[in-house]
Amino acid sequence: MKTVIVTGASTGIGKATALEFAKNGGGTILLIARNEQKLNKVKEEIEKLDGTAEVFVADLNSSEGTKKLISDIKTKHSEINILCNIAGIWHGENEVYAGKNYEEFEEKVILNTLNVGTIAPLLLSHGLISIMPKGSSIINLSGTFENGGKGWLPYYVSKRAIEDLSVGMSQELEEKGVRVNCISPSDTATEEYKRFFPNDAAEAQSPEQVAKFFVELADRDVTGKVFVIKNGQTSEGFHK
Repeated sequence: MKTVIVTGASTGIGKATALEFAKNGGGTILLIARNEQKLNKVKEEIEKLDGTAEVFVADLNSSEGTKKLISDIKTKHSEINILCNIAGIWHGENEVYAGKNYEEFEEKVILNTLNVGTIAPLLLSHGLISIMPKGSSIINLSGTFENGGKGWLPYYVSKRAIEDLSVGMSQELEEKGVRVNCISPSDTATEEYKRFFPNDAAEAQSPEQVAKFFVELADRDVTGKVFVIKNGQTSEGFHK
């Protein structure tokens, strides 16, 4: 039985991915996010699908929190087969971190975005590689930017970095037999997307469409690739 880690598992693409692995006999799914109540609800949904899930509450914005998470996982599990780095920051409680000049961003927002979107995947991969056997898979989540980085530079940088990280790490881990790839979805109608962009949600793809590709890619014999998903269709290549 495989052990699957999904960060950002309380909502959106992360939640959909955790459920999709459960539907496809994903083994034990480790659910990671900050909101314990929401994680427990996802766990209940997985158990209704006859799946197995464990909740790990962690703040990936903190390097100490990420290191503790790695330690907690290693205490309970001697092997990890799939690591899905999905957690990211593109909005706050009442605003989207977009549509503003770079100098207007608060320093806290810049650091939080990079910590969760880039540093946490780096640290999680670094800390867990030692218990990922040959044939394991790391899948990182990026995003597409048809209009470039203007207006949301911190998020843009965090996602550009995760793509380069995926390619570089695939080269690093090739001899170990661990595959590393990246999924770059266009607009996706998550709960928060619907809240902030209600007029566009009907045209956006569903989280389930992205989640299905996470499950498919986890078993595909390919590494070092970035896959763009737009309108439910998948193509290979870096985002614009």
